Amino acid sequence: MLSRSGSSTVTKVNDVSYNNLLNELKSILSKGQAKAYKTVDNIKVQTYWQIGERIVRNEIDNKERADYGRFLIKHISSDLSIDQKELYKIVKFFRLYEIVVTLSRELSWNHYVELITIENSVERNFYQTKAVNENWSVRELRSHIRNGLYNNSAAIEKSLPVRKKNRIENSLEIFKGEYDLGFAGTCSDEKELETGIVRNIDNFLHELGSEILYSGRQVPVKIDGVNHCIDLILYHKGIPCNILVELKARKLDARDVGQMNKYVNYFRLNRQYEHEKDTIGLIICSEAGNEEARYALGGLEEKIFIATYKPKLPTIEQLRKAVKKTRE
Repeated sequence: MLSRSGSSTVTKVNDVSYNNLLNELKSILSKGQAKAYKTVDNIKVQTYWQIGERIVRNEIDNKERADYGRFLIKHISSDLSIDQKELYKIVKFFRLYEIVVTLSRELSWNHYVELITIENSVERNFYQTKAVNENWSVRELRSHIRNGLYNNSAAIEKSLPVRKKNRIENSLEIFKGEYDLGFAGTCSDEKELETGIVRNIDNFLHELGSEILYSGRQVPVKIDGVNHCIDLILYHKGIPCNILVELKARKLDARDVGQMNKYVNYFRLNRQYEHEKDTIGLIICSEAGNEEARYALGGLEEKIFIATYKPKLPTIEQLRKAVKKTRE
């Protein structure tokens, strides 16, 4: 708690540890907010689709009444405080996308506002596909529509399907910042940690996330005639790519990053198939200093990721025994 009394005031702004924490929290918040905004926008798209569906259904049920659609828009706008122009967009949106599965989770409501201005369904699908495949912003989509990209594109490009995204956007998409490895038991070194993980491999894979498979442990590689062993090798079938894992039951050292970079480069050059994406590395350690990680990774953020783990905490009885030993 900060003191307000004159010279005894504690200024945490200059505290290096506090600043590091603050920077980490800002990073977590910015990434989390970006995901939250995308989630909220996806919900908005789904919600507007449902609103459009209900309005159109009600309009059809009362089609014998003249100007009933206009009546609906006017009164719904007033009663729900939704702008009439927005409601007309919502209704048109539903009419053009009556099958909900044709909606893309990659596109926001503002993307669809631009797309529904295109009457030709083939042309509209072209722009929608390009927007998803090339990750267009709303501004980019609007610009391409205005500049007539569809009319200036080759016929084969107009029929391209939506590509399944399989590239790595950032560490949050595949890896978490911290893993709960309590299932591995109490581990004093890397060997015990590795054994605990392999013994509970299903729990480990579940903790890592979906689409990750276990490939092997202590996998040997020979570099300049010297034998090395990689702790664990996993495989992400959705990307697809190899994931090399190094376990460190201690604080991260910059040399750990150099070691992993060597293994990743070896795999990319010697063990990687043409159809696979580049091999990536994951270092799981007990502690990772913010500055140490940042400076050690400089330029390697797309190929090596660092995470910490939560170990199994000792029981009350174990703590009592440990305290008793220190007193003896």
